[in-house]
Amino acid sequence: MAVHHISDTNHPHLAPYQQVRDRDALGPDGRPGLFIGESAVVIGAMLRAGVDVLSILTSDRHTERAVSMVDEARPFRNNMPDPEVLLVADDVLDATVGFNIHRGFLAVGRRPAQHTVRQVVPAHGQDALLLVVEEINNIDNIGQLFRNAAAFGCSAVILSPGCHDPLYRKSLRVSCGCVLRVPYARSDAWNADLRYIRDDQGFTLLGATGGGEHTLREVAEELKCPSTQPRRIAVVMGAEFTGLCDDTLAACTARVKIPMAIGVDSLNVGVAAGVFLSRLTER
Repeated sequence: MAVHHISDTNHPHLAPYQQVRDRDALGPDGRPGLFIGESAVVIGAMLRAGVDVLSILTSDRHTERAVSMVDEARPFRNNMPDPEVLLVADDVLDATVGFNIHRGFLAVGRRPAQHTVRQVVPAHGQDALLLVVEEINNIDNIGQLFRNAAAFGCSAVILSPGCHDPLYRKSLRVSCGCVLRVPYARSDAWNADLRYIRDDQGFTLLGATGGGEHTLREVAEELKCPSTQPRRIAVVMGAEFTGLCDDTLAACTARVKIPMAIGVDSLNVGVAAGVFLSRLTER
């Protein structure tokens, strides 16, 4: 692998890392075709997921760790080229990116090809669990939802058109790199895609809502009953305060609630998704 020791903040190799936050604010347009990974955990996930990682930027104090990350991931990369390792002094690192990088590592990777809903939904004849997410634009919640999806074995995550970019640097960090492990697709025809998942692909759509007519416990117990049919479940989650829209609720097979103590009417969507997925996968 190529290792470069750089002392000039204007060096061409550092161009993708200049003023990270300003470019983050522009969304995917800030780095067309590219995304930034932050932290050693996320960069390790990028390397192992087969992402085309162009370079890794870190303090020269972390030379050994940066090189070992690339070496250890090489068996997973199917002869993909190694990223360049860019080593700088701490003050050069902070001046380049525009803030203190206390986690010590950044990387630039090419955005994976986007998939359609029909490409990521598992075919008939097999058990499958989907996490379907409507209008979640909080960066931390998007990351937490993907981490839940990975933890409980979801086949895919389906995002509505208004959801935040999962490859945004902080969302990716909150997910601990799980965004790169769980297949996902962004819908461009939300109501039609919900009907496709329900009617064409045979999924039971469980709409998470405080006004549900069924409790999560009831649904989970029913799913434990023996069945010769594949278990195909899609958990549909909305934002904590706005919930699912009326059309989405109408498309759901059942509206399901998590019973809570008096005086508490909702949970953070990441927490609620974890509760749902945990109960539904107990068997």
